[in-house]
Amino acid sequence: MLKWKRKVRLTISGVGGGAVFEGSQAPEDGFKIDFSVKKTLGSKQNSGTVTIWNLTKSNREKLGEEFKKLTLEVGYEDGGMAVLVEADIRDVEHDKSSPDISSQISFGDGDKGVNKGAVSKTFPKGTKPKEVIQHVVKQMPGVELGKTKGLDDLPAYKRPISVYGWAFRALDGVGREQKLYWNIDRGKLNIVKNDEHLGQCAVISKETGMIGVPQETDKGVKVKALIEPDVVPGFMIKVESNFLDLSSGRDKRQSDAGGGEFRVNAVTFTGSTRDEEFYMEIEGNRVQGGKVVK
Repeated sequence: MLKWKRKVRLTISGVGGGAVFEGSQAPEDGFKIDFSVKKTLGSKQNSGTVTIWNLTKSNREKLGEEFKKLTLEVGYEDGGMAVLVEADIRDVEHDKSSPDISSQISFGDGDKGVNKGAVSKTFPKGTKPKEVIQHVVKQMPGVELGKTKGLDDLPAYKRPISVYGWAFRALDGVGREQKLYWNIDRGKLNIVKNDEHLGQCAVISKETGMIGVPQETDKGVKVKALIEPDVVPGFMIKVESNFLDLSSGRDKRQSDAGGGEFRVNAVTFTGSTRDEEFYMEIEGNRVQGGKVVK
């Protein structure tokens, strides 16, 4: 797929109905829409901002009041669009300092589930951690259990276990105890063992939009590429490239075949329908023999 003629669609919704705003790369018609999204493997929520210019007064007034949900879709003319963000609106700031009026929307993925989800239950001995996690997730409004890896292999508790308080803190406790990572992405709560991955999500190469040369780190890689919404923390990417030696800046094409498989630990998406940015920057840990290198 050729990644050209970027497209962005912003949908906002709530009790007042909804509205859809299309943004296309100049000189095509459409709204100017900028966005910055940070996703991480840990339990810290995915978050970011979307800025849109020149909404009507009516829609500006509804943002954060009647409109509480945000969906951001991105893609390219020849490849369709995919959801990058599905989240709760946290705050809205309008800037009228120029002839154009900008509206910056900040958001958090799974805010309702994190802020309102609570648990109070004691499980008998013999209960498996997976059962505890499934119960906790059900108490988080707006959140569903997504992809998991490693839960089925966890042994049952030898004693009764109690979970009480905020649901996200209960997940943190089980995660620390069982060496699990969890995060919420587009309303789905994914869980993975600390040395596992959730399967391959993308190939990063010159042909798929890689920019520059990947940088090798102590445990993995940093790589920049054109946006691919399917890149999600916990999943694995395959990098097809030679590396740049980060410590010396030396191009290692002659000495290192480079490339490999990496679990995504963090990814930042930055894009605009009018400016040059439409990139993702990925940090990942190397995968060898199906296991993540710690």
